Amino acid sequence: MLINHENGAIKLETFNTNLYKGMLLSQLQETDFYKEKYYNMWDVKTGYFWYYFNHIDVLGYQVHFQLCFWENQLHSIHMNTRESTDARNWNEWSEEKEMQVFYRNNKFLTSALGIPPTQKTKTPYPRCTFSFPWGEIWSVYDPRSASSLMGINYNEEENKK
Repeated sequence: MLINHENGAIKLETFNTNLYKGMLLSQLQETDFYKEKYYNMWDVKTGYFWYYFNHIDVLGYQVHFQLCFWENQLHSIHMNTRESTDARNWNEWSEEKEMQVFYRNNKFLTSALGIPPTQKTKTPYPRCTFSFPWGEIWSVYDPRSASSLMGINYNEEENKK
């Protein structure tokens, strides 16, 4: 996996797939990534749709993708790393375990991007950010949802058509 520093596109070489802001859902559905890894969709009923994918192996990590589409165009990307030792239910969950996921996500992003984070903050929640002219790549531990996530947010275009 390669994240393009110039535009935030993700290249999934194993699946001959590029994920990028504005990608059409029909284009995604034609990819090997979609055909092999798609497992679910959630219609938020607001014009947003989330597409969920089984993990792929990237740089020694198991990475899951959740792609957010606004109507029929890719809007943002969420990801998370997973290991067999991660909590599978509430009985196994602890904040300490979830913070380990947060640190692992940070390590993964630093490795995938090849650069250190632009900013690390502890308040209001632990967060690690990589800033670019086109948007940001982030990792956060959110105690409200008891989860750690990472993702790519693209800047909104100022002159939308």
